[in-house]
Amino acid sequence: MNCTRLLLLLGILTTATAHAAPVTISSALPSQKTSQKTSTSTSTIPAQPLADGFYVFQQRYAEHPHMPGILLDTEIKQGKIYLTNNDRAGVFPLGLIDEGELYWHPRSGQWIIVNSAQDKSATEVGGCSDGPVMVDLKKRIYWTC
Repeated sequence: MNCTRLLLLLGILTTATAHAAPVTISSALPSQKTSQKTSTSTSTIPAQPLADGFYVFQQRYAEHPHMPGILLDTEIKQGKIYLTNNDRAGVFPLGLIDEGELYWHPRSGQWIIVNSAQDKSATEVGGCSDGPVMVDLKKRIYWTC
């Protein structure tokens, strides 16, 4: 681990203990895709669980949730998220992996990364669906197929 990454991680852990719950990796299995759960007319938008700042997220595969993924240096800034692979090249190249607007998807009850207007009204999200990517802001997991 290089010095910059170590310092960033130490800063994140210090910030995390002051502002949010510690990083945990869930052993719960996600559904492969999430579709309609609640009515959009009665849903309320929850507060975004993470403040603007730098975090480390774990990339996980919806079809293989226990298989270790890469660590992603993550910045949340003014309602947007930027996920960067500084861990190792492989399935994902080094560099920016995903970015977009954080949006609470009321139909699924999940936070998603929005890159187009259609993403907000997607019937299915996350997992291996054709919809937008889900991101678990509480557990700091970026779900991919």
